[in-house]
Amino acid sequence: MLFKNLLRYAALSTFLFALAGFAAAQGPVVGTSTTSELAMSANVQTAVQLNISTDTGNSGATVSGSNSTGLFSVNFGNVNGLGLGTPTAGVSVSVDGSGATYSTPVKLTPVYSGFTTETATVTVEAGSSADQGIAREGNAANSMTSVTSTPAEVFTGAASESNHTRYVGFRVARTEAAGAKEATFIYTVTVE
Repeated sequence: MLFKNLLRYAALSTFLFALAGFAAAQGPVVGTSTTSELAMSANVQTAVQLNISTDTGNSGATVSGSNSTGLFSVNFGNVNGLGLGTPTAGVSVSVDGSGATYSTPVKLTPVYSGFTTETATVTVEAGSSADQGIAREGNAANSMTSVTSTPAEVFTGAASESNHTRYVGFRVARTEAAGAKEATFIYTVTVE
């Protein structure tokens, strides 16, 4: 009976030593290696932005602003209805019998992630400004038109990070009153 008890104690001791070694491998120990585990989680969200920049490929005027805020601007310089002004570098002028149209190309770049589709549509509408009536936008300098407060499609089927040239400008009639002029276009990108 004594031998059976000794055998049981030996088996139990071996078992406890084995468990102790296993437990030591699960957390901090002194003088031996250990492993730790890190569980991570995240919630992936969709993201969309539209970057507007200088169209250097078409020698456009400098566009200022920030992709992070979505606020951009371009200065046309001095303009008039005769086309004799001193516009900013990169601004072109076209003169006819009733006035002059000043234009510059800009680059629109939709950027998005987290969508199952890979195309986007961009629209433009007029912001609120007393001078909005003289502002123009189009896919070419000679086809720019007025922009209204109703969103109009600018382009569709755009891949993320694809560049699209648009022309913006002012149509200055010969009867246009002198003074500072401002207009705002609101571009919206929608992933399809």
